[in-house]
Parts: sequence; C-alpha cells; structure tokens
Amino acid sequence: MIGGGDRQVRFLLLVGAVVSLALIGGIPALIVVFSLVIMIVLHELGHYLAARWCGMQVTEFFLGFGPRIWSIRKGETEYGIKAIPAGAYVRITGMNNLEDVDPLLEDRTYRAQSYPRRLAVALAGSASHFFVAVFLLVLIFFTIGRPDPYSWTVGEIVPGSTADLMGIARGDRVLSVNDSDVESFDDFGGVVRLLAGENIEVSLERNEKVINENVKIGERLTVSGASVFPGLRPGDRVISIDGVLVSGWSEIISVISDGSPHRLTIYRGLETLDVVGSATAEFPDKAEAVTGFFGIGAEREMTTLGFVDSTGRALSRFGNLASMSVESLVRFFTPDGLLNFIGGAVDRSPGASTSEVSSSAEEDDNRLLSIYGAARLGSAMFESGLHDYLWFLVIINVFIGIFNLVPLLPLDGGHVAIATYERLRSWGGRRYQADVSKLIPVTWLVITVLVGVALVALYRDIVDFPDLG
Repeated sequence: MIGGGDRQVRFLLLVGAVVSLALIGGIPALIVVFSLVIMIVLHELGHYLAARWCGMQVTEFFLGFGPRIWSIRKGETEYGIKAIPAGAYVRITGMNNLEDVDPLLEDRTYRAQSYPRRLAVALAGSASHFFVAVFLLVLIFFTIGRPDPYSWTVGEIVPGSTADLMGIARGDRVLSVNDSDVESFDDFGGVVRLLAGENIEVSLERNEKVINENVKIGERLTVSGASVFPGLRPGDRVISIDGVLVSGWSEIISVISDGSPHRLTIYRGLETLDVVGSATAEFPDKAEAVTGFFGIGAEREMTTLGFVDSTGRALSRFGNLASMSVESLVRFFTPDGLLNFIGGAVDRSPGASTSEVSSSAEEDDNRLLSIYGAARLGSAMFESGLHDYLWFLVIINVFIGIFNLVPLLPLDGGHVAIATYERLRSWGGRRYQADVSKLIPVTWLVITVLVGVALVALYRDIVDFPDLG
C-alpha cells in the first residue's frame, strides 16, 4: 500500500519537473507540452467514451504513467494521475483473448463485442485527433482567416541575398519583374526561380512611390546541383571557393571540375559554413543545377471566411494533410527510408558517396521529429504567433491520428486489423477468434523499431535540429 508521504514526494517531483521545464524552455515550452498532454488525454478519452457507450467495462483511466500519485474510484473505474506526465491510458477489460477475465464479466469485455462496436472503440482515439484537427481548422479560417495570396508585402529579407543587396525593406511590395506583373507571391517566386543568375529589372512600391532597380538574381542549388560535391545540400548558396568569390554556377564548375580538393563557403539558411572535398559527379546543366533566389519572405493580409466556407475549406485541408501523412509514413517505413533516417544520425565524411549525400540532404529537413523535436518546433511556432501555433497543433493531430491507424499492434490500427480479420473468418453463426499469442513476437518487433526510431530522432533533434524554415 502506498503511503501518503510517498505520494507527496511524487507530487513534489512532478511539480519540480514542471517548474524546471518552465525555467529551461520558458512559458512557450510549458504550453506546448501541456497541449501535447491534453491531445493524448483526448485520444484516450475517445476510447473511454466509446467503450462506455458500447457497454464495455473500463477499469482505469489515468493521466501519466509510472507510480500513482492520486486516484479516485467512481463505480467500476479508477481515475487518477501518475508520476510521469507522458500521456494517458485507458484499461478496457478483455482487449485480447489471452487476458483472464471473470466469466460473469465476459459479456462486457472488448473481445466479446460485435465487430462494429470493437471497430468504434479502436477507431475512437484517432477520431478524436481528427475531430480536434477539423475543429481547429474551422476556428483558424473563421476567426483568424487565411492569407490572401494577392495582398502581400515583403515580410523578411535574407541577409546577403539579392533583396538585401538591393536594399529592399519590410513593407515593400514587388509589382513586376522585367515588366511582367506579379500579382501573388507565388507568381513572383515562380518567375524568379526561372531566372537564376540573370540580370533583371524589379519594380516595387514603397510608401506609395514606385522604384525600379536592375539586379542580378542569386542562385541556390537543387538536388542535382548539390550532388556534385560532398557536403552540399539542396538550397545551399555557394559564396566562394578557396576564398575567391564566385557569382554563379558556371564559375563554380570551372573551378571544381579539375578534380582536386577545394573549400566551398556556403550560405545554408542563415548560417555560413565551409565544406571541403572534391567533385564526385558529372556536372548538370545550369537549368538543372540551380534555381533563382531573391531572398524575401511574404507577409500576407489575413482574410476571414464565413462558417460554411470555413467548414468546407477545413475538410478539404484535412483531406490534404491526411493524404500527405499517409504518403510520408509509407515513404519513411521502407528500407530506403529507414536507412536514410538512421544514416542521417552518422556524420557524413568527405568520402561519402554522392547518392548518400544527396539522398540524405533531400530528406533531412522533412524527417520524423522526436517528442523533444516536436516540442521545440511547437515553441518556435508559439512564439511566431497564434495562427502558426494552431496550424502546428492541426498537423500534429492529423499525423498522430493517421500513425495510430497503422495496422500493427500495439497501435490502434492493429486492433482494427485483428477485428476485421476475425470478422472475415467468421461465418455460419460461428465466431472465429485469432490466436493473439502468435502476434506477440511481431508486436515486440514493432515496439523495438518504434523505440529505436524515437531514440534516433531524439539524437538527431539534439545534435542537428533540421532547418524547418
């Protein structure tokens, strides 16, 4: 039996952990972690409500894991808080045919229920994430709005870029490029990307005055361009080679094509880095190797929508995000995807092959994040504004909801798969029950892979957090 003193110590430790988090990461980190915990609680609440509605016995509903701090029993369910605030769980009687259950309660177990009821309980967790995501999307479009693509000004300027050298300022509005109007920021970006290294005329509006400037569009590397030299990544901008400034792709290949080692100084995001090595691949044409880079970000005016339009757009965006999540998971959990992910945790040496460098570089900024990484990203989104933070919560909810539907135990999708398999094998009034014991090795393999992926993601988030723009 747990003494009151032990519970007080655990409670104080929990409070200390929360205070430490606030001191280390600040209020944003505390809010992000609290949001993630609430999200997981809502997931389990979905299972709980569905199980109770279907008449199943629920014996426990706890926030957290590990030693119990506080609990109260109401009816047949114990509610409480445990010491490690890493989520929540619901214990439903008879989740598999290996569990020993009092025969008097067998008709209230999960395994004894009809296929629709078992499906409802298994899917309720992901459904809660999807409901939250759609609700937040409606809230965003209805109260904050969506960026108007045709009403934009310069919001940020990348140091050392064409825009910076030109003297563009926040609040300026680009009107045209080479006498071609650019109504939206996407139109402007599309034009610039095709004009890498070209001299162009840019017309912009500042304080109701029109200014015309002749400038040279900068260049940044594509996947093909980055593949020619170890250590380069798509999006890098080469500044100099061996200390000598270079102005474009033609100058770059004229120097490194001799096959000898060189030191390339590059801009990567807002960092200046050096990479050393020798060219390792054939040189693609300029059109394949680089794209134009001007160096501005847009600040768009927000336009709110009516409730009906907000709901329609929310459902459409939810569908897009769900599809993207499925594609990302399928791509990640392939041999190549896992090898690239794990390989990214190992420092790439100058002798790394071209395929290793380009493949890892292409995937790095879109890779899977750990809980720490998600919290760090969420803190950045919170500091950038409510709109960005709500979108962060939307994306997290959609991804976790989809991830939980992967048809493998111990994920919810595993229970869906088993229930569906048993339903297909049952006929003639005779109910088939799968031998879950045969799935135990597979379940442990899945757990091992997930834990391994989580540890690698945590390591990478600590030593090399991706540039997420």
